[in-house]
Amino acid sequence: MSDWMTIIFMVIVGVFIGAATNFIAIRMLFRPFEAKYIGNWRIPFTPGVIPKRREELAVKIGEVVAKHLLTNEAVQEKLASEDLRTELVTTANALVREQLAVRTTPRELLTQWDMTAIGDTANDKIAMALKGQLTQFFAKRNELAVKKVLPDVVHAELARKIPAISAQTLQKISMFTASDAGKLQIKSMIERILADRGKVGGMVGLFLNNDTFVTRMQKEVLKFLGKSETEAVLEALIVSEWQQFSERALVDVMPVDKQEQFSEQLIAEIMRTVQLEKWLDMPVQDWIRPYEQDILDKVVPFLIDTVLHFASEHSAEVMKRLEIGTMVQHQIEAFSLREMEQIVLDISGKELKMITYLGGFLGGFIGVLQGIIAIWF
Repeated sequence: MSDWMTIIFMVIVGVFIGAATNFIAIRMLFRPFEAKYIGNWRIPFTPGVIPKRREELAVKIGEVVAKHLLTNEAVQEKLASEDLRTELVTTANALVREQLAVRTTPRELLTQWDMTAIGDTANDKIAMALKGQLTQFFAKRNELAVKKVLPDVVHAELARKIPAISAQTLQKISMFTASDAGKLQIKSMIERILADRGKVGGMVGLFLNNDTFVTRMQKEVLKFLGKSETEAVLEALIVSEWQQFSERALVDVMPVDKQEQFSEQLIAEIMRTVQLEKWLDMPVQDWIRPYEQDILDKVVPFLIDTVLHFASEHSAEVMKRLEIGTMVQHQIEAFSLREMEQIVLDISGKELKMITYLGGFLGGFIGVLQGIIAIWF
């Protein structure tokens, strides 16, 4: 065999051995998946390295992820990220807009949730609940004075309004007195008074110019109504009457039979005003739509901030309870060996091929050296 043929032969052998050795070594990372036996003797290097150390590998990867990758500090930093907040707000707003584009009535929702009985009996249940509350209200407060039943704000508002009520009342009376109807009323009263006095009254009426006397009486009444003292007297009278009224027991002001009648009328008015049937057939989105912009600009960001803040404050506890390391370990152990091999090949396939080619190159280079040494020595 010529010198060149010797070198070429050794190069081919070296390339084959180098490439084949690296290829087999790479394959032995996973293959075989199970131990192989000849009788009771286990063939060496079976199973492959990763299948043999699978549990240890899963534990170590879990520890690395928990201690060095998915740490509490990393999670808190991510939760505090403005980019994450912006993305969550944008996503939540998109969901709100999507839901507002759908027209779903409460009755339809109740049908979907198999709760139609609630909608059918809602009116009766609300009326019964109101009836019960009003009955309890009166039962607990019947012996109390009216002033103790009414809230303090009512007393304060009445005390503030009484002067205005007095002034308005006098103004209304003055306007009526100054009108033609008021003048006729005064005339009628004078004639009735004189008629009640019998003959004496009749004689007095003959000597009086009725129209002139009525006009004078009208002016005197208007003058009396315009005095500040009259307003003060009326105001004091209203205050006195209110104080006397507020000292009375509630049951005296409104007897039990009247309370029942009042409750029924109030409940009927409430139900008529609420119109529950109308609300049940009105799309939920129509209720919310007037507040859509406020929800998008204020409510959604507030809820996102609240959730992120809560998650950040409790991230350590949550991660401890989640047991990230154990979770990763179980996930790795759940992978089939074929899946793990495929993942490694998908990620590092090109690099592994280059290792095989490198083995062939080194084997060929060694073959050249061996050929030269064999020829020269």
